[in-house]
Amino acid sequence: MLPQVLAGLGLFSLVSAGCLYWLEKLQPLFLTLSVGALVYQVWAVGTRPRFMRTLGIKLILYSSLVVNITVLGTWAFLWFRYR
Repeated sequence: MLPQVLAGLGLFSLVSAGCLYWLEKLQPLFLTLSVGALVYQVWAVGTRPRFMRTLGIKLILYSSLVVNITVLGTWAFLWFRYR
């Protein structure tokens, strides 16, 4: 039983290392997509007529901005911390 468990852990580690490698290589793509999505979202809300900018739409936009800025700030902090 132990050899199968150790082999499974080794395979899991190999897959995890491969995923981590590709996630690091694709970071600029993820950053570009997230910034592009935020710009599009702000543009889409900004081009609506004022009477269609309800409180719900504004809350969704602001919460999206807060979450994305928090994630971006955390990513930048960790990038500088561990480089």
